[in-house]
Amino acid sequence: MPRDTPTSVLVVGATGTQGGAVVDHLLDADEAFDVHGLTRNPDSDDARNLADRGVTVEEGDLKDKSSLRPIVEDVDAVFGVTNFWEAGYDDEVQEGKNLADVVADADVEYFVFSSVGGAERDTGISHFDSKYEIEKRIRDLDLPATIVRPVFFMQNFEGMREDIENGTLAMALAEGVSLQMIDADDIGAFVAQAFTNPDAYLGEAFELAGDEHTLESAADIFADVLERDVEADHLSIESLREQMGEEYAVMFEWFNDHGYEADIDTLRRNHDVDFTQLEAYLREHDWE
Repeated sequence: MPRDTPTSVLVVGATGTQGGAVVDHLLDADEAFDVHGLTRNPDSDDARNLADRGVTVEEGDLKDKSSLRPIVEDVDAVFGVTNFWEAGYDDEVQEGKNLADVVADADVEYFVFSSVGGAERDTGISHFDSKYEIEKRIRDLDLPATIVRPVFFMQNFEGMREDIENGTLAMALAEGVSLQMIDADDIGAFVAQAFTNPDAYLGEAFELAGDEHTLESAADIFADVLERDVEADHLSIESLREQMGEEYAVMFEWFNDHGYEADIDTLRRNHDVDFTQLEAYLREHDWE
């Protein structure tokens, strides 16, 4: 039986990067989605801005199933995302499982969960493994779901902006190794497509990327956009470990030895999403 486009969608993390992008694209979709946004603080400026745009702001906490149940029971579909950096491994896993359990209990028509590229490949990276534990709960519950697995966010370069503008792109990426990347806005566009046409996405997992670069080719793009020299600086894993800690060191070791595996050409060909390339992202975000 064909699965209809859901009318009402709850977006978890609606004031965050990924959830905010999903909200944006649902509101801009041709279909008239009734968008609900989950937040722990409905009085925040970000939450008030959502309300001003027509989003129904819902107060709830992934730590507390009882706060989620009446909200989830009132919608047709749910977008879920969790935050390792805020919650830590154990709490992130529990929060994701709480959401999946409530979605199952409410008999929600369709669930899209944002994991991470490579989560299913036994990476040994804590914030990848935590996402996969949540994926397994979704699968065990046999939810009507789609998993999206985004790669390295182009938005991460914003935290390096001062150094890059001063002429150095420094990452612990080995020479010749390419890193796949995505504009978080494209995650929102992809997820909105899934909610628009659930039958085409149901039961699938998609690793999402829009571009791919070595450190040298990325530095060249930054140089072109900034109109100044930008040098690639290949940090050692040990120096990264000292600066950023074990989690980042393990992740970059995996980038160098394995890496993401999104099929960018197939994504562009099969989905109505104009995946952003790095140069376009930089120009759109005022790096010029």
